[in-house]
Amino acid sequence: MTIWRTSVIFAVVAAVLIIVNLTWLVPALRAIEAAASVLALQVLERARSDVSGSLATLQKQMEQAAEEIGVEPERGRTVIDRLLKHNPAIKSVGIAGGDGKEILRIDRFRFVSPADLGVYAEERSFTEARDGSASFGDIFVSPELEPHMTLAVPVRRGGRVAQALIGDLNVRGLVSAIHAPPTRTGDIYVVDREGNQIIHPDLSELLRRPYFGDRAIVRRVIDGAVTAHGLAPEDGYRSEVGEHMFAVGMPVGIADMSIFFEQPRSIALAGQRQMIFLAGITVLLGAVIAAVVIVANMRLTRLNTVLEERNQESVVSAKILVRRDRELVAANARLRDLLLELESVGKMLVRRDLELSRANARLEELDVIKSEFVSIAAHQLRTPLTGVRWSYQTILDRDGASLTPEQRRLLTSGLGATLRMIDLVNDLLSVARIEEGRFGIRLRTQSITPLLEQFITRYAMLGKEKGISFALELPKDKPLPDLVFDEERIAMVLDNFLDNALKYTEPGGTVVMRAIEDHARIAVSVQDSGIGITPSQLHRVFTKFFRADNAIRLHTSGTGLGLYVAKNIIEKHDGAIDVKSEEGKGTIFSFTLPIA
Repeated sequence: MTIWRTSVIFAVVAAVLIIVNLTWLVPALRAIEAAASVLALQVLERARSDVSGSLATLQKQMEQAAEEIGVEPERGRTVIDRLLKHNPAIKSVGIAGGDGKEILRIDRFRFVSPADLGVYAEERSFTEARDGSASFGDIFVSPELEPHMTLAVPVRRGGRVAQALIGDLNVRGLVSAIHAPPTRTGDIYVVDREGNQIIHPDLSELLRRPYFGDRAIVRRVIDGAVTAHGLAPEDGYRSEVGEHMFAVGMPVGIADMSIFFEQPRSIALAGQRQMIFLAGITVLLGAVIAAVVIVANMRLTRLNTVLEERNQESVVSAKILVRRDRELVAANARLRDLLLELESVGKMLVRRDLELSRANARLEELDVIKSEFVSIAAHQLRTPLTGVRWSYQTILDRDGASLTPEQRRLLTSGLGATLRMIDLVNDLLSVARIEEGRFGIRLRTQSITPLLEQFITRYAMLGKEKGISFALELPKDKPLPDLVFDEERIAMVLDNFLDNALKYTEPGGTVVMRAIEDHARIAVSVQDSGIGITPSQLHRVFTKFFRADNAIRLHTSGTGLGLYVAKNIIEKHDGAIDVKSEEGKGTIFSFTLPIA
């Protein structure tokens, strides 16, 4: 075999190895990038919801005050005093006439003299309010070194805009919303309609107001009012320090703001480097094996050529025959060396297989350690979290009358966050017990009807607050037969079904829980008229940490563990669990249990 033919064969083998690896590497790299986009958009949606929700609340309260002043102009000062009393974020409120001159202003912290009244005729927010629509002004830094912005809303009388109500808003809360994203490896920033950064937790950055409008992703979100997933080639950019960034963005939906979340690509897409390294190792190992085989084949080919030549020369003379015999011995020696080399390669492959087996065993040990860590950490967290919860509750119940609105809001927010953390810890404990085989079931023969009635009564009260009706449908001809089940575990399943129906059903919707006897089993279902689940995601509903895309947009909080726990509970009762859904029309969660 010539060197040229050997090179061609080696090149073909290497090309085949590269192509085979590309068939799985390219989709894997794209999947990693798509997963990074989903995680980044979840982080960004939480911050966007906080920002838009805060601004929308302030706008609604200002518009309500403007409507009262339009109906009863003489009560303007009283309405403004009440507005300032119930809204700590509003520093001052003024009323400006059609010419833009203020005729009244009340400040939360100081007396306002006639000389302090301003003129807003040239300001964009005032002109848009005069034209009939509420408008936010640009963010600026107050003398107290706090971020502020103006909000102007029209005051109508007789169907015409007569005045404008202008508020000076302290938007420190918006800074808090983007100050600490869930990951330490990324930053959130907000830009105005021009692309200038307008919200940043660092005062020096806020004063500097860097311009980001030349970034393609920023310009696309501003001009098109669309969500940028960060997957387009032009969405990436280099930071001010030259680092290549991975970013996503979306419009805030109010005040012409757009919000973005950026991470270094080296961190956001770290999994791509590992995949590429693994593919390179695979190609290299395959090339080494191919080279060994090709070299061995070359040596064997050469040996056969020598043997043929020696056999032909043996006819000529005995001397030549002896010489050829010696050459054959030498060739056999070389063949033995080759076999030894092949044996060495075989041993090396066996050694690599043992190393991979040990690595796999180590991964299994780490998985066990992970489960033990989750269980221990969850147990250790639950006790102090319970203490924090009761501390919040005690302060709110005992000292509620003496708390300021801001203090009550902070305590209520802290109590809510603590309750969500307790739910998360409980879900993690349930998952850990399931994976460790310690999720015990205490079976007892009993009727399931009282449990169904108890839950429908509780959720009917909760649904009334949201404008959602809850109903229970049971057989009218005869009572349901008894089942053998763990009341506490089945209660967890019902609570999960009904809580999801309550969260993802809009006001005015309905939730119906049914129970029927069907072929020696009891079938229980919860049907809602909510947002539904897309067909492409239905197969992942009962897996760990899954939450549908439209559910994340409606409620950003949630663990994605409840349905996973529910599935394990039903299966431990020898039952079956199922889901049927149509996006935009509702969902039916159901389970069946054998009759006792």
